[in-house]
Amino acid sequence: MSATGAASPPPDAPARILFVDDDPMITQLIIDMLRLDGHDVDTAPNGITALQKVQTKRYDLILSDLHMPEMDGASLYRELMKRQAHPPGKIIFLTGTAGASEAHRLVTETGLPLLRKPFSLIELLALVRKVLDTP
Repeated sequence: MSATGAASPPPDAPARILFVDDDPMITQLIIDMLRLDGHDVDTAPNGITALQKVQTKRYDLILSDLHMPEMDGASLYRELMKRQAHPPGKIIFLTGTAGASEAHRLVTETGLPLLRKPFSLIELLALVRKVLDTP
């Protein structure tokens, strides 16, 4: 983010992003924002569906909520790493829970970024661009 609070410029090439969240309203908002930024976006309502998608497609970045039915974000992360199915540094976690001990533990353990809901779309877009730009 620049000193004025604006997000960094859009990437040169579109990224393929998987957004994993069980809230349809949040999902649609994030899809729209990422597509406006030029990215190709797929979605999954939980970690199980996300794992199925990762088996058939390569993603440049995964954004995952931590709390979802069937398979949560932490379990998704662990399964991805176990299967070596996704680059370890190309994941952003999202959470809306106030009791953040599990989220804090996961972020400490992995070193991956965490955005707490509610967040601004500018914050999310800046973090997406930063993670995509990191080798």
